[in-house]
Amino acid sequence: MGEPVGRPVVRTLIEKMRADPATLDGAVAAVRRQSPLVGRLPEHQVRRHVAALLDVVASAFAHSPAAHSAAAAADGPVSGGGNGIGTGTGEGELGASAAVADRLAFDRAIQGVPLAALLDGFQAGRVYALSRLIDEARAAQATEELFDALGELDAYSHELRNRLIDAYRAREEELGRSGYSARARALRELLLGEPTAAPPEALLEPGLRYHCLIADVTDPHRAAPTEAVLVSGGGVSGFVDGQLCSATPRLPAPERVGDLLVIATPAVRIAQLADAYRAAAAAMAAARARGLRGLRSVTDMAVPAAVHAQPRIGRFLAEQRLSRLDPAEQFHRLLAETALAYLEHGRRVETTAAALHVHPNTVKHRLRRFGALTDFDEPPEPGDTLEHSVRWWWALRAWLE
Repeated sequence: MGEPVGRPVVRTLIEKMRADPATLDGAVAAVRRQSPLVGRLPEHQVRRHVAALLDVVASAFAHSPAAHSAAAAADGPVSGGGNGIGTGTGEGELGASAAVADRLAFDRAIQGVPLAALLDGFQAGRVYALSRLIDEARAAQATEELFDALGELDAYSHELRNRLIDAYRAREEELGRSGYSARARALRELLLGEPTAAPPEALLEPGLRYHCLIADVTDPHRAAPTEAVLVSGGGVSGFVDGQLCSATPRLPAPERVGDLLVIATPAVRIAQLADAYRAAAAAMAAARARGLRGLRSVTDMAVPAAVHAQPRIGRFLAEQRLSRLDPAEQFHRLLAETALAYLEHGRRVETTAAALHVHPNTVKHRLRRFGALTDFDEPPEPGDTLEHSVRWWWALRAWLE
C-alpha cells in the first residue's frame, strides 16, 4: 500500500515554510500578541521555543508510519512505529516532543507564566502556522486527500499540547512543594507594583533596605549558579518579565559576578522596590545594547539608559547635525569616532590621542576636517556648555550606531 496522496505535497509545503524566515517571525509575533504575559518575556527566548515546537510537529509528521507505509510494505514493519504522537510516530519523535514540551513547561513555570497564558500562546502559534500551510495548499490547488493530510498534521499539534499541559502541571506541583513558586510570585508582584497575596513583610524584613538586582540571565535552566550569587547577601530571587532578579540587603562581590552583566540599584525601602526595578530594567536594556559586563550601578548607567529609551531623538539630532556626513564613507566614520572620543575625554586632545593611539596632531587634523563638515566648532550659548556637549555626544553615538 503506497503513501497517501496528499502527504508528499504537504511535506513539500512544510519544508518550503520552514526554509522561509517569515514563518518563524509570524508565529512568534502571533504568540506574543495573543499572550501578553508571554509577550513580556525576552523575544529571543520565545523564538527559541516556537522554533522547537514547529520543528517537532513537522518532524513527527514526516517520520510517522504513514509516511513510510510504502517502505513498510516492501521491507517489513518500521522500527518503533505505533508508539508516538497522534497516529503514531517513532520512539525518536516521541522523545523529542516530550523533551520540547518539558523544556517549555519548565521555563514558563519558573518564569511565572500561568498555564492559560502559555496555552493562549501555543494556540496562536498553531493557528498561524496551520493557516499559512492551508493558504499554500490552496495556492497549490490542493485535493481533498491533501486536506486529510493537513488534518493529520494538526492532530500532532493537539497531542503536543496535551503533553505540554501534563509537563506544566508536574513542574508546577514540584515548584509548589519546594516553596519556590510562592517566593518568586511574591517577588514579581512586589517588583511590578501589583497587589500581593501576602504582605511584603512575609518576604522581606521591614526594617531593612534592599538593592534591586537584575542579571542578564533569561534561561531558567542556567539560572541556579547566578541565583546563588545574587542572594549571597540574603534576600530573595526569581524571574520577573523573563529576567533573573533579586531583592537583597547586601550587594554581591564584583569578583563573584565576574563577566556576567548585573545591574544594581541603591538600597531602598521595600515600598520603593517597584520604582527601583523599573530603573534597573531601563539600565539593563542600555547596558545589554552596549555589550557591557560585570556589576553595574544603575546610577552609572543614567545617561546611557535615558539615551537608549529615546532612540528617535538621537536620530533627529544626527540628521540635524551630521547631514553632510555619509555613513558609508569610512573616513567620515573615522572623523565622527574621533569627535566622539574627544567629547568623552573632556575635550582634551592629548587624552583623546592616547585613547585612540594616534599623535595629538592627528586628532587636531581630524577635528578640523570634522568641523569643516559640521557645526562642531561653533561655541555654545552662555550657560549651555554641558547640554551642548551632550547633544553632540548623543548625535554622534546615534549616527555611528
